[in-house]
Amino acid sequence: MAVDTSLKPNGLKVALDTIVAPKEAFESIRVAPTWGWALLIVLVATLATSYLVTPAVIHGLQSDWPNMVAKNPALSGLSADEQQARLAVSVKIAGFVWMFTPLFVLFGILLGSVIMVIFNALGRGDGSFGKYWAAQCNIALTNTVGAIILLAIVIARGVDSFTTAASVQEALPNLGMLVPGAGKLHAFLATFTPFTLWAAALVIVALIIIGRVPRMQASLGGFLALLLPGAIAIAFTP
Repeated sequence: MAVDTSLKPNGLKVALDTIVAPKEAFESIRVAPTWGWALLIVLVATLATSYLVTPAVIHGLQSDWPNMVAKNPALSGLSADEQQARLAVSVKIAGFVWMFTPLFVLFGILLGSVIMVIFNALGRGDGSFGKYWAAQCNIALTNTVGAIILLAIVIARGVDSFTTAASVQEALPNLGMLVPGAGKLHAFLATFTPFTLWAAALVIVALIIIGRVPRMQASLGGFLALLLPGAIAIAFTP
């Protein structure tokens, strides 16, 4: 007996459509959740780009170390040798962080899926966790585009141009540029990039198309998805 494949959209096409024709992508996901190719692309690209920008992160960490020591009594009270030992440990950790980026990506996709399920329920939509997981895997491609552009910026500027570890991620255009320096407000605004705005807009579109969620609840879901990275940044900023 022949197998009907008409309801099984091509995963690569759905991934591409998410970038260039999101309405078509989400209509396909509504019928048949498709996310394998998108997730594979996201994870591989995240690993590669994170690894390639690591030298810039390490240089920024080393450059900013004297400032970090001066602001941290626990470090400034150590001997010079002990401070260098702490720096060596920090550099070693920074050199391996890229290996764990897939876990961060998966956590973000899971969190985004949960947010969409919540606002699907609030809007009495007919979407499901599986469909929203598929949507989030494809929406994550926007971050992949951002990561590739960030890598291009790092290569163009050169590793030596970064004076803090955070300045690497902040090389992308972001609202944090309106509040120079450090601090919680800067960290919060720095999470607003063209790519996070793009992802939030896609969350809204996905809720409307996949779950038939009313525009108001869908917009609130997208707004929360946009704010959440900033809230996490505030929590981890001294």
